[in-house]
Amino acid sequence: MDLRTVKEIAKLKAQVGPLQRQFAERLNAAVVQAKSTAVAEFKNHFMKGGFTVAGEARRYTATYEGMQFILEIAETRGTLSLSEFHLVPPALLNEARLTVHMIRKGPPSSGRPSAVEEGSLLLDAERNLADARAALLSSAPEFCFMVVEEENAELPTVDVVLENRPLFDTFGEFLVSVYPQ
Repeated sequence: MDLRTVKEIAKLKAQVGPLQRQFAERLNAAVVQAKSTAVAEFKNHFMKGGFTVAGEARRYTATYEGMQFILEIAETRGTLSLSEFHLVPPALLNEARLTVHMIRKGPPSSGRPSAVEEGSLLLDAERNLADARAALLSSAPEFCFMVVEEENAELPTVDVVLENRPLFDTFGEFLVSVYPQ
């Protein structure tokens, strides 16, 4: 590979890094906002049902006459999941705890095969830069909520997720489907 091509690849890669960091910051801010909205929807749903709601940070409790629904927010992120919510129903109901993954809406990003030839190294660097620019110009990230029963809490592959798991546009829609008013 000639030095001019090596320098061009290095220049392109140097431009991609800051753009990817900007997108990551934007994504993190959107995740924080979406989590906050999900908590507000939890509170509103149960308060409308006559429950008292208390809690902060990562654990919230909706209580009515000794019956408690608990919402726990896990800080860990999976491959696809940007946040994980655990909804624990009152023990008296004998119902399974549910895990809800917050995932990005839209098709999953496709991984590119690794380049072997020098020409494709340059093309990959150019594509990566174009992808990073496009990501920053795209609309704000949107999320949906995927329900996984606690017994099957491991997040399956993307194809299985989209075909076999209930998806909700909002956390509130999920709550209404599981515990209607």
